[in-house]
Amino acid sequence: MLFNSYQFVGLYLPIVLIGYYLLIYLKQRRFLFIYLVCTSLVFYGAWNPIYVLLLIASVLVNFGFGRLIRAARSRERSAWLPLTAGVVFNLGLLGYYKYANFFAENYEALSGQTLDLPHIILPLAISFYTFQQIAYLIDVSRDRVERASLWRYTTFVIFFPQLIAGPIVHYKDMVPQFFGRHLGRFGLAHLSVGLTIFAIGLFKKTVIADSAALYASPVFDSAAAGNEIGFAQAWTAAICYTIQLYFDFSGYSDMAIGLARMFGIRLPLNFHSPLRAVSIIEYWRRWHMTLQQFIVAYMYQPLAVALTRRVAEMEMGKWSTFWVVTGLPTVTIFVVIGLWHGAGWTFVVFGLMHGTYLAVNEFWRTYRRKARRKDPPGVGSIAAYHGLTLLCVILANVMFRAESVGDAVAIWAGMVDVSTLGSLAALIPVSAADVIAKPLVFALLACLLIFVFPNTQQIMGRYRPAIDWDRWKHEARPLVSFQWRPTVAGALFTGTVLYLGIMAIGNRQSEFIYFNF
Repeated sequence: MLFNSYQFVGLYLPIVLIGYYLLIYLKQRRFLFIYLVCTSLVFYGAWNPIYVLLLIASVLVNFGFGRLIRAARSRERSAWLPLTAGVVFNLGLLGYYKYANFFAENYEALSGQTLDLPHIILPLAISFYTFQQIAYLIDVSRDRVERASLWRYTTFVIFFPQLIAGPIVHYKDMVPQFFGRHLGRFGLAHLSVGLTIFAIGLFKKTVIADSAALYASPVFDSAAAGNEIGFAQAWTAAICYTIQLYFDFSGYSDMAIGLARMFGIRLPLNFHSPLRAVSIIEYWRRWHMTLQQFIVAYMYQPLAVALTRRVAEMEMGKWSTFWVVTGLPTVTIFVVIGLWHGAGWTFVVFGLMHGTYLAVNEFWRTYRRKARRKDPPGVGSIAAYHGLTLLCVILANVMFRAESVGDAVAIWAGMVDVSTLGSLAALIPVSAADVIAKPLVFALLACLLIFVFPNTQQIMGRYRPAIDWDRWKHEARPLVSFQWRPTVAGALFTGTVLYLGIMAIGNRQSEFIYFNF
């Protein structure tokens, strides 16, 4: 069920909220979590009911592995075996459903043999709930999680606001909120704040992201059809798709946080103005933040530690050590993360590009560390870093969106084909009536929202919109600042944004881009 659909906004959400607060009013808290689990399963099952069984099976098996890991630790035995089995189970499940067809197709292309493999439908949200449960098993093995009952664990995994596309949450952050003594208090305040955050996210998705798709998609479709792409077309597609992806994922992240807040639950931030970043390292700290944190804690650090120990046994120079310990694991992990986004060579190249960006950025940061202390970068240098970061992100986004590597190369070729500069006239408005319809003006307005105005968290900053807001509230400060308050003006703002977001749904009930992963 899409957040940006009339069925969700007008039927499912009001019914679930009424039932939730009615149980609290009647002091039936013991049924709240059964209620949340059942309503979340209804939400998930609206897509394809049969895959509810897969979700339930995944939850039960991982809960069992968690118990085995805890039992091993309580007996002071090694939890390595149940932990490894649990991780292998999750990766095997993800690998079968997400990558079996991809590897079969590539094997057939290379060998000329045909594999009798049925077409496998990718279960919705499997990438997210798989990573979330892997994190849980590792946290249990590190003794960072208290003993969990089945209902507590199930509520943690399948709470519907964060089930489909994140954020990737941790048991220790979420369960104390679900089962704390303050649950259900300040319901009206949570509803007001949550509804406003949700409304802003809905507006981002239906008004901005879906409009950007109208400019970007025809060019990518034309490239897929084998047509030559001109300079203006290529840059229109690259910039408008970057805007689409930005507001699509930002909108989803806001809607997830807003929905959870309506139930009195705070989720972690997952998106914090990444296009304001002045380096690719900073960009990834602010883009899909919980995925980045998962990568660092459960993938990068263990691999880097292992390589550091290995390199310590060898005689290597300073920079050779840097590339082995930092560059190699960074590129390798981001190739894996690229594949996590989708089973296709475009995603492999996308991951390779970002891994290379990050390795080079880390090399430059290490190389310039002493110089920066003596001579901090000026405004010109910061602007240049920002521009280079934006260019790198835009180029990688072309690969991320393209149907094939060849399509992405065709658009890149168009971006440097200055012989077609005459087509730029097509982007310039010729009358006041068609200003809104022109991609150039649309992109400029979107850039104002991205670079000048506050993001959703900053607008709602007085009300601690997310778990880790105190950590991030001083970063990515906007040029223009304003904050929402529960006043008549605040109510008008919420109502207007919600109305525009709902009206823009129309017949364009498009999936969020990250629903495909």
